[in-house]
Amino acid sequence: MPGQSRRRSTRKRGQAMVEFALVLPIFLLILTSILDFGFALFQRMTIINAARDGARAAVMATDYSTVGTLAVAAATASASSAGVTLTSVSVDCFQTHGNNPSSLTHCNFTAGDPNEAQSGDSVVVTANYTWHSFFPLPIFSTLNMTATVQMVIE
Repeated sequence: MPGQSRRRSTRKRGQAMVEFALVLPIFLLILTSILDFGFALFQRMTIINAARDGARAAVMATDYSTVGTLAVAAATASASSAGVTLTSVSVDCFQTHGNNPSSLTHCNFTAGDPNEAQSGDSVVVTANYTWHSFFPLPIFSTLNMTATVQMVIE
């Protein structure tokens, strides 16, 4: 019966090819999803770090009238060094009055203004980025990412 075993061997190879053809797309989808998630996570961490660098540059500024430009420049440079181009960076300042942290007043970075930023005020840096999927998937092809960091001016 040598002809029978030969026929079974051919059938098993055909069955293995069909199983492989069915499993391969699912495996590739899972693999590309993992890679995409890794890229998104890296870019998310880069945006958080950029906002932190911007806030740190703002609170360390000696001339409070340059806080806004220093923070934006530091955040943009930090993100660019990792290959990420931020969509926008915003810098806000808040004054706290007395011991009541819920009473916040917006301050600015204009020299001579009565609401000028000063030591003890909070600087809030917000970095925005639109992430685009590396692989064209029907869902989650773009995602808006935002990181906000608040620090106190020293």
